[in-house]
Amino acid sequence: MAPNKIAILYGSETGNTEDFAKILSYKLQRLHYPHTLSTLGDFNPKDIIGTRYLFILCATTGQGELPRNCHEHSFLDWKNRTLWAFLKKKNLPANFLSHVNVAFFGLGDSSYPKFNHAIRKLHSRMVGQLGAHELFDRLEADEQAMAGSNKGTGAGVESVYFEYEKRVLEFLGGKFPKRKVEGKMVERTPIDDSVYLQPRSYLMLDESDDSTASQNSPMKFSNDSAIRYGRVETNTRITADDHFQDVREFVFANADSSKEDKYEAGDTASVFPCNSDEAVQQFLDNQDQWLPVADKPLKFTNGIPDALKSGGVIEPLTLRNILKYHCDITCIPRTSFFMKVWMFATDVERMERGEGQLEQQRDKLKEFATDQDMQELYDYCNRPRRSILEVIEDFLSVRLPWEYCLDYLPLIRPRYYSISSKPNDRNIQLTVAIVKYKTMLRKIRTGICTDYIAKLNKGDIIRYNVHHNNLIRKEYRTNPMILVSPGVGIAPLLSIIKEDPKQSSNLQLFFGCRFKDKDYLYEDTLEKWAADGRVALHPVFSRDRENSPDTKYVQDVLWKLGDFVTNLMVNENALFVLCGASGKMPIQVRLTVIEMLKKWGGFESDEAATAYLKEMEKQDRYLQETW
Repeated sequence: MAPNKIAILYGSETGNTEDFAKILSYKLQRLHYPHTLSTLGDFNPKDIIGTRYLFILCATTGQGELPRNCHEHSFLDWKNRTLWAFLKKKNLPANFLSHVNVAFFGLGDSSYPKFNHAIRKLHSRMVGQLGAHELFDRLEADEQAMAGSNKGTGAGVESVYFEYEKRVLEFLGGKFPKRKVEGKMVERTPIDDSVYLQPRSYLMLDESDDSTASQNSPMKFSNDSAIRYGRVETNTRITADDHFQDVREFVFANADSSKEDKYEAGDTASVFPCNSDEAVQQFLDNQDQWLPVADKPLKFTNGIPDALKSGGVIEPLTLRNILKYHCDITCIPRTSFFMKVWMFATDVERMERGEGQLEQQRDKLKEFATDQDMQELYDYCNRPRRSILEVIEDFLSVRLPWEYCLDYLPLIRPRYYSISSKPNDRNIQLTVAIVKYKTMLRKIRTGICTDYIAKLNKGDIIRYNVHHNNLIRKEYRTNPMILVSPGVGIAPLLSIIKEDPKQSSNLQLFFGCRFKDKDYLYEDTLEKWAADGRVALHPVFSRDRENSPDTKYVQDVLWKLGDFVTNLMVNENALFVLCGASGKMPIQVRLTVIEMLKKWGGFESDEAATAYLKEMEKQDRYLQETW
């Protein structure tokens, strides 16, 4: 069975679906099934011809869209088609995928209008239009664990995934109960759980280089031609010093003055962060067997792993640099981490209570790796926001082999921020809320990227990329626009307003924050635009009765101006753009819009008003960019 006859392809925005794909791949490895594991974007379209069994796991993002790694290559290679771009070609025959047996798992969030729309889009094209054979009914999970999950069962995300995994393994086990070993067919028995599955390429000492890499050596990143380098221009706090949240106006420009960045309103910039030197040293001190080789030059046994190439590979290649620039040691560990490390709980010398405590730690780590309920793992890791660093400090029996660190430690991924600057402006402006909070363990938590950004100074160099989202369709750019933005949701809307010439002569901006004198972002700019007639401004302050006496949230102001706003939507073909934090806010705004349509839009029932709103979504006139 050739490796690409079985393929696991995933589309993941935040990492949840990626982890499920890695778990499934891990299970297939242990059962000796050669297969390909790849993002949809990096899978070579030519390989679909040789694929017979295809397992697709895909999340939904934005306006029911496929995640970036479905329609983008890791290296932003725009010259070569992705699989999805190829499958959308209109001239493909109706039986093009008739040789493919496929099973779908979707992960969505029912607080978004187009719940699990991405997996349904893939299913419709591949099965309904190109003739792929579906192995079993598509399974859908809901991040909110509400009634939408798994076709109305209300089962949680993990339960839906493990049902999917069970069906996949049952099918493959029935189809291929035996495997060929040295020319003979033998029963397909799994590799023992305690055996670590060595990756194809891992780290080793570079004996050809007998030097020790200095921490002060100039660093560079190789193997990603798409990466760009930016020079920080400004990094200014724009909320009051005594406000609980630090929001930054962060501006950088391409360090290569001969190159320009092209972007439109609604596009994003991805920033590649790194760990602090303190966090790296904390990890090395815990795994002190790494210290003798921490600064020695390394190389890969079988080439650079593909997953590592996005963003470039650090040079010089040392354990210290790898931990700083590539391994996300401060993130909350996922199931796949425990699957790969529990067998390394072997150091009895660090156990105060000897063998008994060692076995206790080993059993608990294995439980985190294998328990399908995942409640214990959630209570231990997710609820208190416990990091990998804290896990290895809790489980001192764990002695990790440094050679495989890029296999079991999650990689640092770029973080995406909406661009606030005028389209194509050389100075790329981001509006960044610095993540810093105290957990139930009474420990301070920071976000790896915002903590990195907060410490940057003018002149510092960052790695970044620009991504095109095509937020606003060209035919709507002169239509009236209703722009709704609590907090840092203002970021992409600023770019819309700044575009010159103006996209629309009728821009209605509804901005919400807590206090007029503390977190009214870009107050002077917004008020000047309002005075100049560039935008009609409707601010609201949820904790400030003096400046917002009869309204509290953006949906309250929308309702207060309901007749006017509804007329724009129904009679003037207005574009409605909602940006901000996901959760309750977009749900409340949506419900308010439905009530407005009923009261002022001539729609007498919930069903009629909801149908009109869905039609707006279908036409891309109701846009929800939330995170």
